[in-house]
Amino acid sequence: MCTLSWAPVPGGYALAMNRDERRSRARGIPPAPQLVHEVRVLMPIDPEGGGSWVSVNQLRMSLALLNRYEESPHDAGGTFTSRGLLVRQLAWATGPDEVGLALESMPLVPYRPFTLVCQSLNGVPHLFDWDRRALTRTMVSEPGLVRASSGSHQAEAEQVRGELFRAGSREPGGLTAAALERLHRGHLPERGPLSICMHREEAQSVSLSLITATEKTASIYYVDGPPGETQNGLLASL
Repeated sequence: MCTLSWAPVPGGYALAMNRDERRSRARGIPPAPQLVHEVRVLMPIDPEGGGSWVSVNQLRMSLALLNRYEESPHDAGGTFTSRGLLVRQLAWATGPDEVGLALESMPLVPYRPFTLVCQSLNGVPHLFDWDRRALTRTMVSEPGLVRASSGSHQAEAEQVRGELFRAGSREPGGLTAAALERLHRGHLPERGPLSICMHREEAQSVSLSLITATEKTASIYYVDGPPGETQNGLLASL
């Protein structure tokens, strides 16, 4: 239940992610600088699972994790490792090749299906998809929607949100960091399960992380709360 988008900006890229969670889940801990294998990293922390869902490091490499609900086991039983720990474990990496090699060397069976997105300074998003059978790698070359995951209305949510980003790319100025933030705060076509700022009875968008990375700086602008209804955010930089 998340939406991830990207756009190139002068000297780098912007990456925006809405985290969608059940209303009863503990609030995330806002991003703050920390060290992962001696590399400085910014990432919010999930106090329940101990992992994260998005990060950027001093090398200007970002990770973002989305669940693949359509392929996740419906049986809540069994023992699974929190997918968010993958972000914490790999946040030090220099780029998609290192991330891919690390994932290929790990036993992934303990993880429910996921998409791990890797973005480096001068590249496009690389997607690593694990469906509990195989790990595949693809790329997204067109700015806008990278991936949407939804606990319900999966195909419709992807279609509606994708069109919102395509419409944004046609507006004067195209997709910028500010445009991504505006879209991720939006309730089009209406406030509900299909809007990018998502609302359902049992779940909603609980935060927005807007990463901006250039040769000079890397930062996360973090909105702690439903982004369409929370005005202010916190800025953490490396």
